[in-house]
Amino acid sequence: MSTPYAIDFTDETVLDEWVAIPILEGRGAGRVRRKWAKKFAELHFLLHEDGRDKAKVKELARVLEGISEQFPQKIPMQHLFAYLPGGRREPLPFFFYAVESQGPVGPLLDTLVQRNEPGAVREPQIVDFTTDNLGQGLRSIRHFGPGGGAPRVSVNYGWRVDSYGIDLSMRTVSDDIDWVSANIDAFDAFARSMKVVHPNDLVVD
Repeated sequence: MSTPYAIDFTDETVLDEWVAIPILEGRGAGRVRRKWAKKFAELHFLLHEDGRDKAKVKELARVLEGISEQFPQKIPMQHLFAYLPGGRREPLPFFFYAVESQGPVGPLLDTLVQRNEPGAVREPQIVDFTTDNLGQGLRSIRHFGPGGGAPRVSVNYGWRVDSYGIDLSMRTVSDDIDWVSANIDAFDAFARSMKVVHPNDLVVD
């Protein structure tokens, strides 16, 4: 994709339960990944839970490192975030991917939210998700059962971001259907606060 973009937020408080996970490649990526995961896990437990529980810190670091290493190898993405509320054993990863806008917006959004994707066990729940920051969009909740396996749910967002000339997808997949269903409002709040910026304009504290 020729248009570079980054994800920023109009409401920084939504990030209290979310973490931007680095996508790293090349020489030394493993060392940087391990160092980042360890530092983030220590800070997370220091701020939100009992930082003296070294076993919990170590386990969270291991999980974050695994997400950062494995998911970008399996799923096309340009950005990776994870939802990490209190009481959740593992972070829930969300994948972001954008392409240059092409064709009518309606069919494109249907594709991004997997309206007609095979394998659904019921009709996807699709609602308008147009935002001031991102423009025209949809959100779907889709139940499916891959290859006759355990039922799963995906939450899929799609937008045409006219200001950047890109079509943007945000999605997650889980087998914890009840938990995902109970947290849709948190996902929506995160998505509504999102905005697209040029990487050079991203402010890092």
